[in-house]
Amino acid sequence: MADTMLSFGNDNLSNVFLTNEDIKSKCPVAFLKTPTNPNVSDKYVQANTETVINDLRKLGWLPVEAKQCRAKRNSSGIRSFHMLCFQNPDVKITKKDSDGNETVDCYPRIILTNGHDGFNSFKFMVGLFRLVCSNGLVVSTNEMANFSIRHINYDFETLREIVKKTIDEVPNIVCKMNDMRNIIITNEDKIKLAREVVRIRKNIPENIEVGVDDDTLLDILSPVRNEDNGNDLWTVFNICQEKLIKGGFSSINKQNKQRKQRSITSIRKDIDYNQKLWNKAMELMPVMV
Repeated sequence: MADTMLSFGNDNLSNVFLTNEDIKSKCPVAFLKTPTNPNVSDKYVQANTETVINDLRKLGWLPVEAKQCRAKRNSSGIRSFHMLCFQNPDVKITKKDSDGNETVDCYPRIILTNGHDGFNSFKFMVGLFRLVCSNGLVVSTNEMANFSIRHINYDFETLREIVKKTIDEVPNIVCKMNDMRNIIITNEDKIKLAREVVRIRKNIPENIEVGVDDDTLLDILSPVRNEDNGNDLWTVFNICQEKLIKGGFSSINKQNKQRKQRSITSIRKDIDYNQKLWNKAMELMPVMV
């Protein structure tokens, strides 16, 4: 099975990069100059997301996705949590196809979350954008890049250092992907991973067994496209991850009725669910001695 490789050569990236006007239409809170929480201290220092967007562009990382949570008013004020994803056309993960030709498998992403409300610092995570299904993975774990900057400490040099650290982590992710591609998993492990999709979606605690009917398991493990036919861990993980985030599979609800699962739209759930399933896939990796 062909390994994936990290490449720093430019090719014609098909994704459309967002202008600031595009971002403003999708995520207007990124451009706010004042905090959305009226209860923050007079000493609160706000570094707005627009500054980081422009600084990341200077470092070659261009915005490709932007979304914000609906503002929630509570006793502390108004929250304004939002997320942006950045790709660099010079940084890609490639693989060899069946004819031996090098093709792009996915693009590393820098995922930025922030909030102009006094509750959030700038947080940066590593993600992957998989071309075959136009699907984003968040693979940040304790052992991978996951950095934050308090608003009061933000400056360009700090951002440059975080970007460098993030890129330094990408080869580790490539190694993980290659290891996963070369591990053929059992039907029992496939079912185990599919059960985790239901556990995560339904927020079932770890100490409670997940009851899943055979039709739901089959639905989760059925690939959407021919490119995802395979029994290696990377392929099965991607099948499950796509169903976890995009939904489309049916499961039995509390009223004993089949219910089609919808796509995840919450930013926090998207990140949290991705990371949880990644960690479960890592548990299926053999222990190296």
